[in-house]
Amino acid sequence: MYKKMRLRIPKLNKYTLLFALLVVFIFLELLFVSPRLLEKKSDDVNQIEYQKLQAMAQNQKKDAVEQKMLGVHLVENDENKKGWELFASEASGTSDSQWVLKKVKVEFFSNDNSSYTVMGEVGEIDGATRDMIIRGDVLTTSTNGYQFRTDSLRYSAKEKMMRSSDAVYMEGPPDKKGAGFKLNGVGLEVDIKTDKMRILNSIEAEKVIDGKQFNLTSNNAEFSNKTQEALFNGAVRMKLGDSHIEAPTAKFYYSGVQKTLDRIVLSGGVKLTDKDKIATCRELEINLPEDKMTLRGQPKVQQGDDEINGNEIVFLDGGKKVKINQVNLTGKPKK
Repeated sequence: MYKKMRLRIPKLNKYTLLFALLVVFIFLELLFVSPRLLEKKSDDVNQIEYQKLQAMAQNQKKDAVEQKMLGVHLVENDENKKGWELFASEASGTSDSQWVLKKVKVEFFSNDNSSYTVMGEVGEIDGATRDMIIRGDVLTTSTNGYQFRTDSLRYSAKEKMMRSSDAVYMEGPPDKKGAGFKLNGVGLEVDIKTDKMRILNSIEAEKVIDGKQFNLTSNNAEFSNKTQEALFNGAVRMKLGDSHIEAPTAKFYYSGVQKTLDRIVLSGGVKLTDKDKIATCRELEINLPEDKMTLRGQPKVQQGDDEINGNEIVFLDGGKKVKINQVNLTGKPKK
């Protein structure tokens, strides 16, 4: 006979029930809450890593724009014409900011095909404005041979103007009779549009003219890249041989064919002092090839007690001879 088997079910007391509920709660927390925390923590890490990568990308982008070149050759066109052409042994910088150049040579072109060549030890060029600064034994040379030496020079692309506030040493173009002007001053302006070169202050110039020592001082001076003319302005004082001349302005003209100094015209009220005479007039023209001086505009010559007036007075052969138009001679009667 078989005995019947009974399945015993343990009785659940309150402690057993509480333990079971705790186990279930822990299971549910692991199932639903912990993944969210893990996900949030993972998102924070990813955000930090993204920021790092973004910063690295920005640095890489910046580094990619920066350039360093050897044997640099740049050309800037202005209104379909060549504005300037630059050469440098080395350049470093970015395309839209400052470039630093070494052993710089720049040729600036005007509208009528004349130009100015500037050379210096170092330079800077603004990638956005194309403005330049050139420093270190700067030499500026015009097409017709004027040379200017300064410590530095600034170029404004908008104005097409070069400027320096430094001391300036200038040498004018030589002619068939010898060396050109040698001049010292302060401050330089080169206007590429008008082909004018100006030294702004404290002019001291010298030259040998037909074997005579020539010296000049003035407040400022202007030179042309087209005609080789020179204009001195403000308290002009000249010494040519034995003649001392004072005037507000003096203009120097060169012959077109021979390219030699041909005439000097002083105006605005002129005073001439020679060995034994004093002359005044509104305008004085010195003709160098003919060795004569012409006084115009109420000319008056005083020699000792004698005074000569006329519409025009001309000194020939270096002042040895005098020619007078409509003479008016006054003086003390001779005993």
